[in-house]
Amino acid sequence: MGDLREERALALLRGLGAERVAHPGGTLLAHLGRVRDLLGAWGARPDLRLAGLCHAVYGTDGFPVALLPVGRRAEGAGAVGVEAERLAYV
Repeated sequence: MGDLREERALALLRGLGAERVAHPGGTLLAHLGRVRDLLGAWGARPDLRLAGLCHAVYGTDGFPVALLPVGRRAEGAGAVGVEAERLAYV
């Protein structure tokens, strides 16, 4: 993908500590990157790939670590765009 939004998303995730959060198979950041790459291999459009990259930023029911509080959603949208952030939030 390699666009500005992806660079901003990666900077945000790193700044929030995703590289330091353990996750099965490595770190949370590595997992998020694998999800983005898998969606890309399936031909997903850029907003969906970005949502995959950020899908756990608010935590999930199976992974309780939230990097970004829900009250800071605008920060996520500023990094990846409104559509990708909404998909990640859902």
